[in-house]
Amino acid sequence: MKKAILSALMILILFSCADEEKKDEIEILEFKQETVEKSFNNCDPENGDCTFISLSYPVAKNDGKISKKINLEVESFLQNTVDFTEADSIQSPRKLVDQFLQNYERTAADFPDYDLPWEATILGKVIQQNEELVSMEFTTDMFTGGAHGYNSVSYLNFDAETGRLLVVEDLFSSEFIKKAEQDFRVKQNIPEGASINNTGFFFENEKFHLPANIGVYPGKIVLHYNAYEIAPYSAGSFRMTYSRAEISEYLKTKETIEEQYTRNLK
Repeated sequence: MKKAILSALMILILFSCADEEKKDEIEILEFKQETVEKSFNNCDPENGDCTFISLSYPVAKNDGKISKKINLEVESFLQNTVDFTEADSIQSPRKLVDQFLQNYERTAADFPDYDLPWEATILGKVIQQNEELVSMEFTTDMFTGGAHGYNSVSYLNFDAETGRLLVVEDLFSSEFIKKAEQDFRVKQNIPEGASINNTGFFFENEKFHLPANIGVYPGKIVLHYNAYEIAPYSAGSFRMTYSRAEISEYLKTKETIEEQYTRNLK
């Protein structure tokens, strides 16, 4: 009898230790805001005619695999937005800032009469975080010469358990695109049955598609098409917003208990 009790206790201790090890493996995601900025020859952007760059973005603070994966994706996004060349590897935001100013300096040196200052501002922030996903919003304002600047809103959505960057198919069921197209046609006065490009849009192959940038906020989902994505620059950006309740049947992501509770209080 004593041996049986002792064996049972040993099994319980082993299971308890295994549970503790699993808890230790769980990576807690915490974010801080990092800002890197610099101006050409230390000029003051407030005084105008100043080339400068400012990058403000979320950084996962822990040193775990998930945090590293998310941080690498954020740095990749910053590089693809700011850098004009295809680098062999992802550069740190500090190197991007220096390279931006060096590119301006080379351009100014090659064209002595060139007097247009360059500007680049990217502001990124976490707009939602729960046990299922992390959603980030990035607003970009850039001018590096030419007829006009570049403005955009971009979103990065991550699986909170793996750090994997989520795509449209991870967020919505396949049926959602039909609803989104119907809503888009109504909003843009495009007759049903007519080409989706009937009023001046240029969807590829005249087939509607969801935007690359989808924001997952607490209580709402935003579909955002940036300028040039589906229409000429002069048309600007296009946005459709849905409440979670409105499209809950199409969502693959679920609300946390806290979000449901907060919504019910309103």
